[in-house]
Amino acid sequence: MILNEHHEADVKYVVEQSNVILRMLGIWPSTDRRPDIIEKITNIVLVIICYLLLHCDMVPGVLYYAFVDDEPRERVKMMPPILYSIMAIAKYSNLIIHECNIRSCLRHIKEDWKTIAIGNEREMMLNKASKGRRLFTLCCTFMYCGGLSYNTVVPLSRGSIVINENITIRPFSCPGYYVFFDPQNSPAYEIVFLLQVLCGFVMYTITVAICGLAAVFVMHACAQMEILMRLMENLVDESESFGQRNVKAKLALIIEHQIRIRNFLQLVENTLRYGNLVEIVGCTTIICLCGYCIIGEWEDRNVPAMISYVTALTSVIINIFILCFIGEYITSQAEEVSLTSCTLNWYRLPTNIARDMILITAASNVAPRITAGKFIDLSFRTFGDVIKSSVVYFNMLRQLTE
Repeated sequence: MILNEHHEADVKYVVEQSNVILRMLGIWPSTDRRPDIIEKITNIVLVIICYLLLHCDMVPGVLYYAFVDDEPRERVKMMPPILYSIMAIAKYSNLIIHECNIRSCLRHIKEDWKTIAIGNEREMMLNKASKGRRLFTLCCTFMYCGGLSYNTVVPLSRGSIVINENITIRPFSCPGYYVFFDPQNSPAYEIVFLLQVLCGFVMYTITVAICGLAAVFVMHACAQMEILMRLMENLVDESESFGQRNVKAKLALIIEHQIRIRNFLQLVENTLRYGNLVEIVGCTTIICLCGYCIIGEWEDRNVPAMISYVTALTSVIINIFILCFIGEYITSQAEEVSLTSCTLNWYRLPTNIARDMILITAASNVAPRITAGKFIDLSFRTFGDVIKSSVVYFNMLRQLTE
């Protein structure tokens, strides 16, 4: 093992984006020291603020849906922000509950960057880290652009509405029933509008945090799998060039590396599976509802609102695609490891070493998977099922509301 002199800069490069996002949410776990009192208080305050903002859309929206009569189309239009708020609260709570697991994953990454097992290991890990950063940037771009346009462009594009008794109604991105004050009066309208924009920002940040962590963790695991394949290939070369004692040391390193990868992926699975489940199930419904809203705005000739709904729909689809791509990527990388272990020139190894390779091959054939709630594998097939299910629900919704 060789000490990586640049490991601190490398780790910073890998987790830099997730660090910024999770710090805004007050849940960035420190890996090298205990947080001081000021950091603890700051994190608690940020968590409380985030929860309060998340309820700014959900509570008034649920009250409005329950107590204010409206036509079916308008009631459907207000369901996406309410549902997304509930999803955000569930995902945020999951991140807080699994903060210790996130810390363990980050420590695992930091330890892997400290030492180098083979000469070009650092380059392989940096290559995978770069892919993870690009996925993170893609998710950020679509979520913030699509989401914030929905919170700003959609209500502003509708304009003020004058109803009977010469009363002017100014729209919100999420209509709400406010028991103790009238949100149409200034400055109440401006305050509620700003709170809804901030609430949207927090919701999209939570979504980006889950997607970013998945990208960072899975790409790191894929880099370690690639290193594992190189170690397996080098084992045969070592047996011909050096003695059996050196080969045994290499074999022990392969076994240790394989076990470490599987433990890390199990920890990642435990950390993200419930957040992924909320994302898959909730976004299936949101895609259906957004499609319905797009048709409604098209019939009303409200082009700005329709474009905003299309942008929001695109951001949700891209987010689901990234999660499914990450799951597919780790599966394909695991299959490459399995293929490498099965196609080694094991007959060139000493007999006792070749016999020990059987367990390594058997373990490699059990491919690790990233799931949503333990029963939905994240893959391209799952992405197709989400789209097909959304279209089916959309057709059912159209039948019920017409």
